[in-house]
Amino acid sequence: MPILSTGLAIVAAVVALYFFSSIRIVKQWDEMLVFTLGRFVGIRKPGIHMVYSFVQRATIIDKRITTTEFRTEGTLSRDKVPVTLLAVMFWKVSDVKRAALEVKNYRETIDLAAQSSLRDIVSRSDLETLLSDQQKIDDRIAELIRERATSWGIEVQNVQIRDLEIPSSLQDVLSRKAQAEAEKGARRIYGEAEVVAAEEYVKAALLYENSPVAFRLRGLNVLLEAVKSDQNTLLFLPTELTDMLRTFGPTTGAILPSESLTAEVTKTAPPKV
Repeated sequence: MPILSTGLAIVAAVVALYFFSSIRIVKQWDEMLVFTLGRFVGIRKPGIHMVYSFVQRATIIDKRITTTEFRTEGTLSRDKVPVTLLAVMFWKVSDVKRAALEVKNYRETIDLAAQSSLRDIVSRSDLETLLSDQQKIDDRIAELIRERATSWGIEVQNVQIRDLEIPSSLQDVLSRKAQAEAEKGARRIYGEAEVVAAEEYVKAALLYENSPVAFRLRGLNVLLEAVKSDQNTLLFLPTELTDMLRTFGPTTGAILPSESLTAEVTKTAPPKV
């Protein structure tokens, strides 16, 4: 009897240990595939499940969004420039059955597919496109990877290029090119400003031609601005300017003599401290 009781206790302990070892807890972001004697029998959702040891096997797959970095080094672009690109891909498992049964190692496979797609896009694009239109390159890489990964149960959300490296000698060339483009734009803007100024001068000339009084007032204003300086200013007034000052002297219609003109300018100038 004691031997029988001991045997039953051992059997009960083994059964309890087997029972507890067969418990599997599937987390909220996971799904579990169950295989019985090597044959797929179903998918288990989050919760507590039984997977009988030695008879069944379980594979748990994370369905959360995963980031993968991949790069291509020294790949020649379409214009024969060696380019090194570093990109990040955001993806997740959308079909755990396909990811487990159709691909031996879906993580390694998606990584290799991303690298090959990146090399393919770089070889088809020239350097200027890679530098100026990275959003378009991102979309093309993501689309190419998505075409390959859909059949594996992988959902590729987007791809972003993080870094682009080119030879240092070519960087100097591109820097000088950018400076030349900036100078070209500045000269164009300066030329457009000159055109606008010339057009305004033409309009002002037409106004002054139709209104001699306005022209004379403008001349007096220029003279006033010239003598406002605190420095000693020496002004040379041409005959045309003295003619312009006609009708502003003490006697209407008479040209101001040089002494009167000097007096008028002296009155207008600010006092010296």
